[in-house]
Amino acid sequence: MSSLAVDLALVLAVDCSSSIDAGDFRIQMDGFAGALRHPSLAQAIAAGEHHQIALSLMLWSNMQTQVIAMPWRIIGGPGDLEMTARTFGAMERNLQPGGTGLAAAVDYAATLLQVLPCAADRHTIDVSGDGEDNEGGDAGEARDRAVAHGFTINGLPIVNGSSLLVDYYRTDVIGGPGAFVEPTDSIMSFRDTILKKLLREIGRPVS
Repeated sequence: MSSLAVDLALVLAVDCSSSIDAGDFRIQMDGFAGALRHPSLAQAIAAGEHHQIALSLMLWSNMQTQVIAMPWRIIGGPGDLEMTARTFGAMERNLQPGGTGLAAAVDYAATLLQVLPCAADRHTIDVSGDGEDNEGGDAGEARDRAVAHGFTINGLPIVNGSSLLVDYYRTDVIGGPGAFVEPTDSIMSFRDTILKKLLREIGRPVS
């Protein structure tokens, strides 16, 4: 590990299972891009002790399918944020849809944090999805394994009218220091919700 240090190492773990169609995927990526371009995000990063974060994006569907769509990237200012926003804006869905292997996704995200190429004050997995694990995995056990490494898991359930998914994320997905759920009513409101979530994770919560 290098002597470089960041305030937060954040893995964005994005659901690309069969319930997320091409349009939904595009909305998610454009939502991330819009959030990264918001001035408040640059301000939140600048307010940290190290003035930078590390960010990685992984896409996941069934138990066997996880893809690193964006390797670890150090983000320290508006230029880095704009470059990353463009990466998200051009992102293609480069994996086959399948079941919802949420537990396997958490385990995979945890391995990414374990090979982080720099020091980080906090290590967080940001899971977004619209369903419970239906691949035979135990999300709660995967969560516990990640927490045992000192990682935090936050959740962004896309509820689509069902409060049951929020309860599932609260009981079986999130964990670790300061863990929280930030639900979004539908895929259409993803952008506003992910901005709130990123600001909260970086350290500047908004109402």
